[in-house]
Amino acid sequence: MKNRKIIIDCDNTFGVAGCDIDDGLAIIYTLGNTGWDLLGITATFGNNSADVVYPNTLEFVKNIGMPHIPVFRGGTKDGVANTAAMFLVKMVNLYPGEVSVLATGSLTNLHCAWKLDNEFYEKVMEISLMGGITKPLEINGRTLNELNFSCDYQAAYNVLTLGKSIKIATGNNCMDALFKKKDFDDKLDKSDNEFIRWFHDSSEYWFEREKNEFGHEGIYKWDVYAAAMLINPHLFRDCPTDISPDMESLKSGCLMGKGKKIKINLPHIINDAEYENHVYEMYDRFSKN
Repeated sequence: MKNRKIIIDCDNTFGVAGCDIDDGLAIIYTLGNTGWDLLGITATFGNNSADVVYPNTLEFVKNIGMPHIPVFRGGTKDGVANTAAMFLVKMVNLYPGEVSVLATGSLTNLHCAWKLDNEFYEKVMEISLMGGITKPLEINGRTLNELNFSCDYQAAYNVLTLGKSIKIATGNNCMDALFKKKDFDDKLDKSDNEFIRWFHDSSEYWFEREKNEFGHEGIYKWDVYAAAMLINPHLFRDCPTDISPDMESLKSGCLMGKGKKIKINLPHIINDAEYENHVYEMYDRFSKN
């Protein structure tokens, strides 16, 4: 049986001071799974600008021992100048109906791919998104603003209204996936594997930031949720939901606006402990490859 094909479109800022690590965690998680070929990574903006995300992702794939993974700069809204969008179009035309897209930052590159080829979404096998909210998102009494859809709401509207076979890891659903600092230390810090120790030490700054900012002893692995529900759907319960986004609602990332109703899958984790153990297992598997 041939491997499935995937492209990760992300705003990876793993290791950038003050910026989230979740895209990097999702990349490593994806690579830990067998049966999948990562065709490339397309860089967009969100956690930081594309000028930061692109070189950081080039450095990241080197740091994890995968320098052969092609990385393309995107984030520009002009499809003609967006090399990431051109790569996306090239791959879905080379493998029509076979490519899954995991998108965990702004949806600018997907929108630009559609501008280049209006049949782009028809040629994609499925799309897994991290972003959007169905109600206000609060952590320990503090409101957390949505980022991925709102930072380019026009692109989000394009993908949500024209895209096919879409799953969304909303900010609300991802609240079920808090990875506690103690468990992270117990599973990774005590490892004698050099990569795992690097991985642990390089991630600590974000745990510290979350503790200072929101007062909890852990992090939400937002983008890993979107990767897992695409690659290992057996860990999730499908939740077909009617959303109604419009341009105005998407300015705040809200999926519930005054637009036409769209049936979208918003999967929920079936068993939190099983899901968490699975994610750590994929990190361990990657470290031994």
